[in-house]
Amino acid sequence: MESPKAIPCPWDLNTYFGRWMYYSWITNPKLNFTSSAMIEEAKLIHFSCLYGSISNDITDTKLLYKHQIYENVIHPDTNEIQNTFGRLSFMPIGKAFLVAVLLSQLTKNTSSYAWHGLNQSYDAFVNFTNRNGDTKFIQTTQFRFGISMLAATVTSTFAAFHIERFLVSKICHPIPYRFIPLITLAGASFINVPIMRYKEIIEGVRIYDCNKEKFAGLKGIGETIVTRIVMLAPGVVLVHYLEDVLNNKSCWFRKNKWAHFPFKSIGFGIILVGMLPTACAIFPQFSSIQLCTLKQFDKEAYNQVTEKSTEFTDILYFNKGL
Repeated sequence: MESPKAIPCPWDLNTYFGRWMYYSWITNPKLNFTSSAMIEEAKLIHFSCLYGSISNDITDTKLLYKHQIYENVIHPDTNEIQNTFGRLSFMPIGKAFLVAVLLSQLTKNTSSYAWHGLNQSYDAFVNFTNRNGDTKFIQTTQFRFGISMLAATVTSTFAAFHIERFLVSKICHPIPYRFIPLITLAGASFINVPIMRYKEIIEGVRIYDCNKEKFAGLKGIGETIVTRIVMLAPGVVLVHYLEDVLNNKSCWFRKNKWAHFPFKSIGFGIILVGMLPTACAIFPQFSSIQLCTLKQFDKEAYNQVTEKSTEFTDILYFNKGL
């Protein structure tokens, strides 16, 4: 069998624009409706292309489309099919609904707590789906993942709800008030992401050409938190602001309360479609760590690298997850 050959990406992932184009390509919401048969065909074509056995009958357009499906559906490390609801391409649908509800429940207590719980459980599922590939979901670890998801959901829900209640009671000015949902969701992300991906913090992640390294796991999770906050910020703030503007300017919008929820949901979803690639492109998928940084923060991992080979580069790489 021939050795595998990398399938070239249509864009340069070393540049922000190239990454933006790539992520907008693989997070297209239309890919959520890809059938199982098309996914299996995309996998077959992908591996055929890797090993140089691709049929000459396949056009470049079809090959690119199948590659798009593969990149959207398959985890880059484990080669497992990702659950539809956990994919980033599903976020403009799932997250738009949940955020619209949370914006509507801002001044309510009991129902707000329940919706925060549902939102954080969805976030925990997305965090798990887009984890680093070293964290395997096998039979012996399913219970542990269940406990992690429960802990992430409960703690981040508790934090989100009480942060929101505190800010609502303290802030009266309309401009800072619009940022309450963003601060609430951002605060919850600082809890949800690390708990769901705690194994990357404790055991580290695999850096290329050596063993696992803990600081790389922390760096990847930190970049993920920043990405998630940037992803949500414009939609949460703008939709809240535009709703206030329409309430003040439009008598029809003010009287027809039924129109508020679809406005917030559709508006946030449209903004999120653009913010997904914008946020994901901030950091490369394969993050880098300098050898001197490794030596400073994880001496054991540094020794493993230097002992393995006398010829090594100053920069190492790892898949940070999304």
